[in-house]
Amino acid sequence: MRKLILVAALSLTATGTSTALAQPFRTPVALIEALYAPYLGNGDTSERDAFFSDSLTRLYETDAQKSQGEVGAIGFDPVINGQDWDIADLRVGEAEITGQSALVTVRFENFSAPVTLRYNLVNEEGNWQVDDIESTEGDTRWTLSEIFANAQY
Repeated sequence: MRKLILVAALSLTATGTSTALAQPFRTPVALIEALYAPYLGNGDTSERDAFFSDSLTRLYETDAQKSQGEVGAIGFDPVINGQDWDIADLRVGEAEITGQSALVTVRFENFSAPVTLRYNLVNEEGNWQVDDIESTEGDTRWTLSEIFANAQY
């Protein structure tokens, strides 16, 4: 009986996790908070693409095809502006919504270095999604879509 209860509990947990990603993000802030949750918790960022717009997903897919199995245009994780993370003091700004678009500024420290990123979001059929990311401060400023556009293969 104990095994049956444990199996049922694990099934509900697994279903709840995958269902959370499948549900639409009704607000831009909810999307950003969900995007950063694995970076602050278990570290499993494998479901990150569920947060991206159709357009951004196509850019990643095209990059993967053109890079032919090599490192593509993006050699870092744009969500943390680096390759590794130890995030502290995450602050998600209020969304500036204009029609079906929104801007959200995110600030945090990664290994004690300040990071500021601006997220451009789009509402795709009632679901807010990341459409572009921009690093707005520091020595290296970039926009994700521009990195893809300027990639040399």
